[in-house]
Amino acid sequence: MPFIEVKNLTKYFKIFKRDPGLSGAIKSFINRKYEDCYAVKNCSLNIKKGEIIGILGENGAGKTTLMKMMVGLLHPSSGSVKINGYVPWQRKNQFLKQISIVMGQKNQLWWDIPASESFLLNQSIYEIDKQKFKKRLDELVDLLDVKHKLNVQVRRLSLGERMKMEIIASLLHNPRIVFLDEPTLGLDVISQSRIRDFIKYYNEQNSTTFVITSHYIKDIQELCKRVHVIHKGSSLYDGNFNDLIKKINPKSKLIFEFKNNPSNKDLEVLNNKYDVRIEKNQLIGELDDKSIKVLLTDLLKIYPSKNFKIDELPVEEAMKSFFLDPESFLND
Repeated sequence: MPFIEVKNLTKYFKIFKRDPGLSGAIKSFINRKYEDCYAVKNCSLNIKKGEIIGILGENGAGKTTLMKMMVGLLHPSSGSVKINGYVPWQRKNQFLKQISIVMGQKNQLWWDIPASESFLLNQSIYEIDKQKFKKRLDELVDLLDVKHKLNVQVRRLSLGERMKMEIIASLLHNPRIVFLDEPTLGLDVISQSRIRDFIKYYNEQNSTTFVITSHYIKDIQELCKRVHVIHKGSSLYDGNFNDLIKKINPKSKLIFEFKNNPSNKDLEVLNNKYDVRIEKNQLIGELDDKSIKVLLTDLLKIYPSKNFKIDELPVEEAMKSFFLDPESFLND
């Protein structure tokens, strides 16, 4: 049985529609019109215990709505969710003690008091034993290197320091599953890297399940082997992230540096046979793996190479192209 089981989950909202102008305003008092707006539509996925999965989608795709239904903050219009046997929106205490959520755009810590005071409040709410609480807090504070900031008012902390404190607060009760919604939003690259390193380490040590949404592809690339892609509220892809990138853009970049300058005739043959360009003494081409192997074989038979390398194309560019028209990529 999956640790998290989502079946045909749907959430729609009734949106009031009004015609423009004064006449539209008057008509709306007499005959109000509504239309259904689907935030999530027939979404299904299963998640194993200890897995780190990324939820991907453009703005407005339904990622946060899906996450809110999974933690029980929203009741679905239809469909079901079970997390370790619990139905989230029933909000049972035993379920709530097993989950945690961190939202990059919202704070759970009290703004005008030190984070240490909020941690004590969480200890009381989750009924954590005093010794266990102290031991766990010390471990988390050391791992995230924020001991010197514990007694500083939250509003005086930097964004990166606040996010670290938010993560500590979310882990004090030792949840079995953690939902992270944009955990590195607005952070500098060093803070982002430290947060990612901590999540990886914590997952390895505790087998905690993480469900992550992020617009920073680096977060997904480094943390998640598996992704679930949502487009216009519907599930579009579920599988290995690297396989998705290969499907979106199967090409790699070859840079072949000639030891001796090739003849014009040879260059003409190469240009006609392959989609490549010559810059000074380098041949550069963006080709699929099979074509690169054939081209390299041909080149090395004729020309000694000073150096050559094969680079994957930037993941960010691939995902940018994908989100412009995801259905066309996956239907090819």
